[in-house]
Formats: sequence, C-alpha cells, structure tokens
Amino acid sequence: LSLLVFNGWKVWTEVTKEAPDNAVVVELVGKQFNWLVRYPGKDQKLGKHNYLKTDELNTVGIDFTDRNSFDDFMAGEVHVPVNTPVLFKIRARDVLHSVFAPHFRLKMDAVPGMPTKFWFIPTKTTADMKAITGNPEFTYEIACTEVCGPGHFGMRMKMVVDDEDEFAAWASSQQSFLAKNPDYLRAVPDKLK
Repeated sequence: LSLLVFNGWKVWTEVTKEAPDNAVVVELVGKQFNWLVRYPGKDQKLGKHNYLKTDELNTVGIDFTDRNSFDDFMAGEVHVPVNTPVLFKIRARDVLHSVFAPHFRLKMDAVPGMPTKFWFIPTKTTADMKAITGNPEFTYEIACTEVCGPGHFGMRMKMVVDDEDEFAAWASSQQSFLAKNPDYLRAVPDKLK
C-alpha cells in the first residue's frame, strides 16, 4: 500500500507542478451542464477573472480591468497542439465538477472557489488516432465525472489535437471576446483604453 501511495504521489506531483514556459494555456470552467473554454490571445497571457463580472454573455467573468484579458477568446471546443505542453486551468462556476480526459488518463476536480490545474503533452493528433483506431469518427473528449445534477450525463466537450500549424491557424482565426462583444469596452478603465 505504501508503494502505491508513494508512486501515486510522484505522478500527482508531476502533473500539478508548474507547467513549462511554452505550455499552451486553456481555461476550463465547469457549469451546470457544460464546459466553458477560454484561451489567451496573441500575448499568450490569460487575463484575470472575477465572478462578480459573470453575466449572460461574459459567462466566465472575464475582468476587463486587466489588460491581458483584452485579446482572450472563448471557444466551443478544446483545441491543443500535438507534442507541446498543455496547461489546463480549471475552475467551477456553481457546483463540484470533474475534468476527465480519458484518452490522456487525466482527471481533476473543478471546485467552486478553488482553482486547480494540471498539464500534459498530447502525443497523437486526432487524425493519427483516427488512423490508429480505424475509426473515422474518433474524437477525443472531456467529460464531467462528478455527478453535478440532472444534466450531468450530457456534460461533454469535443477535444481536437492538431498538428502545430493547424493549431496556429485555428488560434489566429479566433476573434477575441471584446471584438465579438464591443459593448464590454465600457468595462475597460479609461486609463487602459
């Protein structure tokens, strides 16, 4: 039992330590009953969030008093590059959720008021896995494994592992939250406009 605990502690320490500097940051926010995904923009710095700023459109509470949030963008699915460290910053908006990426053997709770994180390196693109499995419909997914209410069963999100060029093209094609929702410019302090 001691060996199991020690080996488990070593793995836990590895996935929760500071991610490498070149890690792609993805924020995952659990809410009943879906995942919200936010990426840093071109500056590669994820802006701050504030639960008091959460509303119908600003579902993750992006804080526009932080300059780093100006180019952050939301996505309808998770995209990550292959052979590159990926840091998942995880939080919950309402009740306990749990991020589960079964093909990467990763699981981490999303706890309201207590951000968690883990990092990993995907080694096979979605296209590679389609070829390996012989399944043209193969998709990576993120699911919730913490029973979080009556809609828990549907709390899944598609995850795409791209090659580096595909990921760069996808990320550069995304429009920032502020560009899509210019009314939020009123939340930017005058000194930062």
